[in-house]
Order: sequence, then C-alpha cells, then structure tokens
Amino acid sequence: MLKNLATQFLRLKKDAKSNLPVPVKGGSKDTPPIDSAIKNLGNVPVPIVDGVKEVLNGITEYLKIAEVEQTKRVDIVARRDVALQQLHNQRAAFEQLMRFTFQERAVVLQKQLDTLDFAMANGNVEVIKAALDGMVSVIQTSPFKNVQEMQAALGSKDFVVRLE
Repeated sequence: MLKNLATQFLRLKKDAKSNLPVPVKGGSKDTPPIDSAIKNLGNVPVPIVDGVKEVLNGITEYLKIAEVEQTKRVDIVARRDVALQQLHNQRAAFEQLMRFTFQERAVVLQKQLDTLDFAMANGNVEVIKAALDGMVSVIQTSPFKNVQEMQAALGSKDFVVRLE
C-alpha cells in the first residue's frame, strides 16, 4: 500500500512539473489529481493521507512559485537587453554627433585659413581680422556643448535624430 502511495506521489510530482493532466485510474476530469490518487489508496490511515496531501500541495505550490520566479528572471534579462541596446544606440548617436561636429569645425577652420591666406596675399587687413576673429570664435566654442544638448534630447521621449 505504501509502495502504491509512493508511486502515485512520484507520478503527481512529475505530472505537476510538466503541467500535464494526470491520468489516474478511477478519477474523473473534474476531480483534482491529488484527490483521485488518494481515493485509489484504499485503507490508508487518515493522518498519512493528510500528510501526503500536505506534501503534494507543498510540491505543487513550490512548482508554481518556481515558475513565477523563472518568469521574473526572464523579464529581468529582457529589460537588461533593452537597456543595453539603448546604451549602444546612444553611443552610436554620440559617436556620429562627435564625428560630424569635428568634421564641420575642420571644414570651417580650413575655409577661414584659406580666407586668411587670400587676405594676407592681397594685404586686406579687414578680411584678415575677420578671418582671425572667426577662427577664434570656432576654437572658443566647445563642441561638448552639443553633447550636453544631445544627452538632454536623448532623455526625451520625442527625440528624433535627423542627419542632414
């Protein structure tokens, strides 16, 4: 009789773990598997039956909690992946911003140097002064000001990168 109880217990544990219906001899569709298994035990003393019920209910509860915790872990991993992707996207946008900012500054400074060379060759003092003032203005302007603006924009839900 105890051997039968142990066999039923192991079947219930296995079937509860896989969430499959437990086919128990004599059980109906509406009867919970634990009750069906216990009905098949025959003349087992009530305290043993109650103990088996408690153990089986504990196993079922454990399996439910384990499934919930597994789902939570999957959710945490998914949120981590989303956050990492956002960081990668922000890094790529930052890199593009820095590349374009420094390319633009290089082009502007090169044009001002060309203008300075032309003005010096022609002796035009006003154009020399304007070219030098423009170069100083570009050099004094921090390219990292754009980075701060971009970081603020990236924090906004409405942020859209427009590369023109």
